[in-house]
Amino acid sequence: MAGYAYRHYGVRSFRLHPKLIVLHFTDSGPGSYPGVHALFNANAPNGGELPGVCAHYVVDQDGTIYQQVPLDIMCRHAIGVNDHAIGIEMIQQQGISSHWADQQILHRRPQIRSVLALVRWLQGRFHIAQKNVIGHSMANDSPLFHDREGWRNDHTDWQAQDVRELRRRL
Repeated sequence: MAGYAYRHYGVRSFRLHPKLIVLHFTDSGPGSYPGVHALFNANAPNGGELPGVCAHYVVDQDGTIYQQVPLDIMCRHAIGVNDHAIGIEMIQQQGISSHWADQQILHRRPQIRSVLALVRWLQGRFHIAQKNVIGHSMANDSPLFHDREGWRNDHTDWQAQDVRELRRRL
């Protein structure tokens, strides 16, 4: 991760100093935690580079929270903000659209309760403002976004309108 951080952010460290929380849903595997964990654990190159994708937390549909990576280590989950962002993946198939998938999570009580509790805790621990709780689709527009290689996000998970609803519930 230190090599990736240097190439993309000009930082010679894999250490994370959180200022942002990025929300994701994962369409990986059979829609379950073991499938997502296997994807992260495989550490397969993404965009031709290592490390592979990961996130700090995965929240299953039953509300179980799994921590994947310590909070002082960068994860590769959102281009341009990995050096400042904690990533939270939620188990959800994309279905007909990202908005549809976000809505499934927002209306799945066990999962959204856990997500809200986790986000509140992270905000308190790291003094992260509400405006810095964003969806993956919003990362390119974050004031913290920067990438020395010119990479951009093309993901549509967690649309701005759905993030506004999540923030309202916080």
